[in-house]
Amino acid sequence: MAQRETDLERITTLLGQCLGRIDEQAFRIQCDDVAQDPDGAAFVLEQEAAELQELVGSLMLAEQQVEQADLNRIVDRAVRGCVAEASVPIVSRQQLDRNLPQIACSPGQVAFAVQRAVMLGLACLGPGDELAVSTRSDGETAVFELEARGSQRDRHQHERAASLVEFTQGLGGTCRVDVDSSGHLLLALELPTALAADER
Repeated sequence: MAQRETDLERITTLLGQCLGRIDEQAFRIQCDDVAQDPDGAAFVLEQEAAELQELVGSLMLAEQQVEQADLNRIVDRAVRGCVAEASVPIVSRQQLDRNLPQIACSPGQVAFAVQRAVMLGLACLGPGDELAVSTRSDGETAVFELEARGSQRDRHQHERAASLVEFTQGLGGTCRVDVDSSGHLLLALELPTALAADER
């Protein structure tokens, strides 16, 4: 079991990195940054899509028979990994509920959602800006909240988060994305707990 979880974490990290590169390339195309070389941009996207397909296949194989996930562990690992790879130095804060129940989803699914959320938050941050994350229990759901207190405004934040919202709904949860008057990104994932799933 421990080896399977290690494989899941490694594959999920690679998957998140691949999705981040695809998102960045698509964003550049949307902003006409690659107008001088559209064939080159298409080639990069094709390469990343092929890698993505391979990683998804590996993830599905590695997570067979793993039906519950430790949200706190996944959040801690995702934040540490993404912050370590960030292109600028930022401040990172965590407040995790240590009594959080297990999530009624596979670790790979939860890790994908959390890592995508963290990457969306990092996209708003410049040098010295702050990323704050927390977890808590709310009835039959576990909540992951993220606030990116950054100086980099992104008018396309909701569009970039649309795939995460859809993915979270597929897990039986919800994802709320908002930008406050200061331009800070606020994101909350609500996921069903294993306890609630067992009672149904």
